[in-house]
Amino acid sequence: MSRGTHAPGGGAFIETYIAPDMHMRPVGRTVDLLEAAGLESRSVESLREHYTATIDAWRSHLERRWSHIEDQVGRTIARVWRLYLAGASLAFSERRMGVDQILAVRPTREGTSATPPTPADWYAL
Repeated sequence: MSRGTHAPGGGAFIETYIAPDMHMRPVGRTVDLLEAAGLESRSVESLREHYTATIDAWRSHLERRWSHIEDQVGRTIARVWRLYLAGASLAFSERRMGVDQILAVRPTREGTSATPPTPADWYAL
């Protein structure tokens, strides 16, 4: 998960109730950290718009199954997730939060990685 360059990130609510170990940063900073660790970035793909639709589907499912979910986890936790999903949908659609897939490899000393050279080749395997 990432956040926009000028967006505040997950905030206290998400960090307390949803993902206490998550550290949201702009995707470019994550790539910088990977490269500083000796990895080579091969592909960065934003899934933000897809994730907005996914969050909306999860929220719809939660509402359809509300009484069952409330029975399973309790009213307080169910309401926390209802609030998170509503806010997350808005944050993804407004580009304040994102989901990114990063492919990084660790090249050998000789510079090879055994990774096919292009994305088209990755999917042909």
